[in-house]
Amino acid sequence: MCAIFGWMKSGKNFDSGELSQARNALGTMRHRGPDAKGEWSEKNVFLGHNRLSIIDLSEQANQPFLDEEGRYVLVFNGEIYNYLELRSELIKLGAIFRTNSDTEVVLKSFIQYGPDAFLKFDGMFAIALFDRRQERLYLVRDFLGQKPLYYYDSPSGFVFASELRGILALPNFNWHANSENIYRFLFNSCFMGDMTPVTGIKKLLAGHYCVKGKQGTVIRKFWDSVPGEKVVKMDVIEARSQFEKLFDHSCKISMRSDVPSGIFLSGGMDSSLVLDKCFRMDPGISAFTVQMGELDFDESVKADEVCRHLGLSRINKYLMDSKALERSIDAYLDFLDEPHGDPGFVNAYFLAKSCCREIKVGLAGDGADELFAGYIPFKVISQAEFLNGLGRPAIEAIKGIVRKIVPIDDRYMSMQFKLLSFLDGFPSTAMTRLPLWLGAISPENLKGLCPQGPKDFFVRTGEQGTLLDNVCETLGPLKGRSAVDMGLYYYQKFFLPEFVCMHTDRAAMQNGLEVRSPFLSLPLIEFANQLPTQFKINDNQLKWLLRDSLRTRGYAPAICRQKKQGFTFPIARWMRTVMRSRLEKAFSTDRKIFSLIDKNYVDMLLQQHLGNQRNNYRILFNLLTLSSWLEKYPQVGGHQGG
Repeated sequence: MCAIFGWMKSGKNFDSGELSQARNALGTMRHRGPDAKGEWSEKNVFLGHNRLSIIDLSEQANQPFLDEEGRYVLVFNGEIYNYLELRSELIKLGAIFRTNSDTEVVLKSFIQYGPDAFLKFDGMFAIALFDRRQERLYLVRDFLGQKPLYYYDSPSGFVFASELRGILALPNFNWHANSENIYRFLFNSCFMGDMTPVTGIKKLLAGHYCVKGKQGTVIRKFWDSVPGEKVVKMDVIEARSQFEKLFDHSCKISMRSDVPSGIFLSGGMDSSLVLDKCFRMDPGISAFTVQMGELDFDESVKADEVCRHLGLSRINKYLMDSKALERSIDAYLDFLDEPHGDPGFVNAYFLAKSCCREIKVGLAGDGADELFAGYIPFKVISQAEFLNGLGRPAIEAIKGIVRKIVPIDDRYMSMQFKLLSFLDGFPSTAMTRLPLWLGAISPENLKGLCPQGPKDFFVRTGEQGTLLDNVCETLGPLKGRSAVDMGLYYYQKFFLPEFVCMHTDRAAMQNGLEVRSPFLSLPLIEFANQLPTQFKINDNQLKWLLRDSLRTRGYAPAICRQKKQGFTFPIARWMRTVMRSRLEKAFSTDRKIFSLIDKNYVDMLLQQHLGNQRNNYRILFNLLTLSSWLEKYPQVGGHQGG
């Protein structure tokens, strides 16, 4: 894990002042790579790297890394888990290695295979490679976006960085908030696809690479996998055998490290499976878990049960009480370089901060829900069409009835919360229903919150130039396919990269820690997307194949049949107590956020929540992070449209 930064100017060479600016931009991401810092520059190109040493700790493996001829210069963030196999393959083809690093494997794979090399990598990666002979820069982002990569392409030059802060650190650029992207953030709770809060700055999409040269910039997709597109017929024995084989291999290569590692154990099915596999390979491995101060959010009892079943005694528990939460929220709001509305981000930061003195690599269960249908909407996604004929007035009337007869409750996924979220999905199209269910606020209420936005922007149907247009563009080729397949593709293309992986990456890297996800191995991803639906959803059970895997290992029914519980804290409850002063400060009169949204509407949302009349925690948390971000980055000026 590392930070990468690069700047390719158009025409003129760098002067000393600009080189100093580039070094400063790289320095803003030092937390991602505290072990070594390196740079390479020539004429109008600068490449920088902050290293977190994981594989081959020697100085020879530091970056920027050049081949023997000096033609190619590489900076790389991530890990290639199958680097040993690729290394052996390249040696047979005549390659000579001077290090034991996966970095050199990345470079020599590209020299041997060109862009076809990207499909050979099993891991997580954001790569920048400069070809000095062709004066051409390649940027590459992994299959499902585990590693971040931002870029800014303008007539004056091309800049890229592992974090948004690296680009924003450059002076003499006119940055402006992108209002329409921010409206989408308030709805989605993250910046999905290639969007960012700043006009002109984009994310490289997962599974894509970019080529910047004299003739301009070209972006190409090098990989995709569509759920249900190539279903492979198999029976339960074949499905179970294939999963175990692939998962076993993924955990094995994910454990490759020259530094201490451990397992992030929530007590849920996914991390329990990771621990089970890794413990059987290395009985000396340790588990790390969070114990919540409030019992209805605490999964540590399940984590204890998993460890007892395995006979593992090395479980490290960290108590997250109100004081720990306050410290974690303050740190989260301070380091966040892009607004993000997942409260689980705070938990992830707390866990990473707590265990970073013990380990340098953590293994987690990210990706299982998105690959094997683990989220609650999959239980109703195929049967929801019957409500779609009702108009919005009728839906609002039903919501009013729900609020009257179902008590408000701030427990995790309470009945009123689930019913109201479900109703917010109507009316809709097959492509927009899931994002409407997951939205932090309805499009109609978002329009009231953001009265300056275009009137025709806040619609439910996803036409070009509206709130959900990127969703419809991506899901368009799946029109007519099953609702489950379409839902899985949505989760994999939007939710997983920029909601789940983003918070895992930032929370860990802020503490100089690498987190790996064995479920996101390339062969396992492609297997899951070719798996018949009945092995994902069966007998009203989500993630059926994973539950079956736990059952065959002899786990108790309480572990095998447990419901999905997000890795979060009692945020709705604590907004009325621990977090109240932060909310009130974030929404005080002089804050920059009110150039984008209506203060009276925010006050109404806040008072409804504080008075226990409505559970508005999701939109309030989004607004809190947005307000804090706008204050932290004064160089981002007045807003512009999309």
